[in-house]
Amino acid sequence: MNINKEPVIGIVGGMGPQAGVELCSRITALTGATRDQEHLSVVMMSFPSHIVDRTSFLEGQSVVNPGYNIAAIVRKLELVGASVVGMACNTAYVPEIFDVIVQELQSSNCHVHLLNMPLETCRQIQQEYPHVRKIGIMATNGSYRFSTYPEILRQAGYQVVLPDETFQQQVVHRAIYDDHFGLKSNAREVSPEALLLIDESIDYFRKRGVELIILGCTEFSFVPAIKNVKDMLIIDSTASLAKALVREATTQQVLLAVGPESIASR
Repeated sequence: MNINKEPVIGIVGGMGPQAGVELCSRITALTGATRDQEHLSVVMMSFPSHIVDRTSFLEGQSVVNPGYNIAAIVRKLELVGASVVGMACNTAYVPEIFDVIVQELQSSNCHVHLLNMPLETCRQIQQEYPHVRKIGIMATNGSYRFSTYPEILRQAGYQVVLPDETFQQQVVHRAIYDDHFGLKSNAREVSPEALLLIDESIDYFRKRGVELIILGCTEFSFVPAIKNVKDMLIIDSTASLAKALVREATTQQVLLAVGPESIASR
């Protein structure tokens, strides 16, 4: 195959760095390949020092919108061949950031297909779990306060359960961001303290009759213990985005085999 005429998945990593690696790993695991050459082509760019913390921006601790540098990275991905791109960070999809990214890409005539992680996650729930009505969300303060998931879910007719402000700050967000034991400060292994807060978070939703929990922060994706929950469904947003990226790249692969005009007509 001509390397210039094949679909390439692009990943904007660095938010945090381990989340991008996890997304890449999920893409590999989801690809129906029996040998190396059958896997999809993937390019990841991880420039963590160039992307302001998304929650810090949304909470007013930084005046720099990370959307501008994220868009610059997406353009770099396009230059090296990426045609469909995903960002390994749920908070980056909050409209205050995501809209800037989209506007920057449009103004620079960037033609990549940028997927929306929260939207793809909610679509997966609709398709695979049609009986579910009551959904809880574990996310950063940025996603929590700017209602990325709740708005999409409520429009689809779901009952959304969110932690109260105190629980969100002291338990859910702390499990992610605590400087000493949070998931972001311990990329190599999950600390016992973070695990306790995650267990407490899951129990919060359990007591409120939640049927399904969305892991609305990519940092939760590499916590094996969450997968062992038996009495509730757990939807990992990283896995949802990986599925969508594989789907889109595979579709492009088929269209390229038919002819370039097929992609142009999409």
